[in-house]
Amino acid sequence: MTEIYFDEFRLIVIEHIRAIEEGEPQIYSMEWFLLKYLRRIERNARTPTTHGAMENSMRALIRFYVDMIDEYSPLGERCRYIYEQYRRVLRESQARK
Repeated sequence: MTEIYFDEFRLIVIEHIRAIEEGEPQIYSMEWFLLKYLRRIERNARTPTTHGAMENSMRALIRFYVDMIDEYSPLGERCRYIYEQYRRVLRESQARK
């Protein structure tokens, strides 16, 4: 299967992780749970990986977003932005083929 490089995407996720951590989220808050999902995505994006390996992490984030986060909140915007960047990486990878 084709390897996809998520280096640039990983840096975006790290920026969002750091921004959320600066607010020192309380345990079991929405921000705290979002950090768990973002850290999982960041961990999966460390090495060249296949689309399927990242897909599970992104599906989990989207499920959390749909079920728990208000679409128009700052966290909702953050989730949508991360997903858009993920899709951009996939489109660029597809275009290079």
